[in-house]
Amino acid sequence: MLVVFPTLVKTTFIERPNRFILLVKREDTGEQIEAHLPDPGRLKELLVEQATIWVEYVDKSSRKTSWTAILCETKEGNLVSLQTTIANKLAETAIREKRIPSLRKWSIEKRECKVGSSRFDFLLKNDQGKKRLLEVKSVTLSRTGEGFFPDAPTARGARHVQELTKLTEQGRYEAAILFVAQRNDIRSVAVEAIIDPAFAQSIMEANQANVQIVAVSTNLSKDKIAIGQEIPFLI
Repeated sequence: MLVVFPTLVKTTFIERPNRFILLVKREDTGEQIEAHLPDPGRLKELLVEQATIWVEYVDKSSRKTSWTAILCETKEGNLVSLQTTIANKLAETAIREKRIPSLRKWSIEKRECKVGSSRFDFLLKNDQGKKRLLEVKSVTLSRTGEGFFPDAPTARGARHVQELTKLTEQGRYEAAILFVAQRNDIRSVAVEAIIDPAFAQSIMEANQANVQIVAVSTNLSKDKIAIGQEIPFLI
């Protein structure tokens, strides 16, 4: 349930040339460097002038950049993870260790489960032999303690939710969606309907079809990130 960060270097955000690259300035040497950005979301509330970005050095010749952006620090001092894939790692460990109350009766049977034309993050099972598909979403957008998803329109996300709803209604699988708040100032999660009304509609329909919707917080520092506690998801 814990992901440990290596030694991080403090930098200042300069610009974002494209979705996956940041130009930042090292605080210790003043050098301008490029860092890979694992989160392709808009992040416009985070990547602002003079924002603090914590980066990791990666010694791999196959990469175009030698640095990866790991954390963003807001002007209020809150930390935000910039690694969307960590949400799945945290979720997997938390489910295995029975740390999420709403999913405590389930265990992981398979990762990356393909059903029809879609691939879902996990296939779960319980002691009664039931199967449950689980999608994991990473939440980084926050306003006054409430997390919102998504921070940019996601047609793929809406399609996955719609397919989970359909499979549930057909009785083929049970289904659940887990929102992982990857910042340390979120107390609840909701859908950002203004940014993506189609995704908001798909979540409402999923909820009506008894797709389980769960949200969890994280405990985040410059050293590590871990699943915190279950928090409200506001429909």
